[in-house]
Amino acid sequence: MTQKEILDELKAIIVERLKFDPRRAAEMTLDTTLPKGIEGSLGLDSLDFIELSVAMEERFGIVIDEGQDLADEFRSFDSLSRWILSKTA
Repeated sequence: MTQKEILDELKAIIVERLKFDPRRAAEMTLDTTLPKGIEGSLGLDSLDFIELSVAMEERFGIVIDEGQDLADEFRSFDSLSRWILSKTA
């Protein structure tokens, strides 16, 4: 998979599982930040991140260690897609 393909899959997860408007998803880029509290971010909260993590495990066949601090990886679509690439390579 390429980073672009992973981004497209992540956008689909955001729309399907987190119920975001598909028009909003179309505007998301690798530079889009995820956590709430950051100017211009998607505004995801802790429950959104749990749902996103479960969906990623299902979609990409990866296992996320809940004890691991992944705040940096879940900061933006860029960092998240790179992390997924490293897990699926």
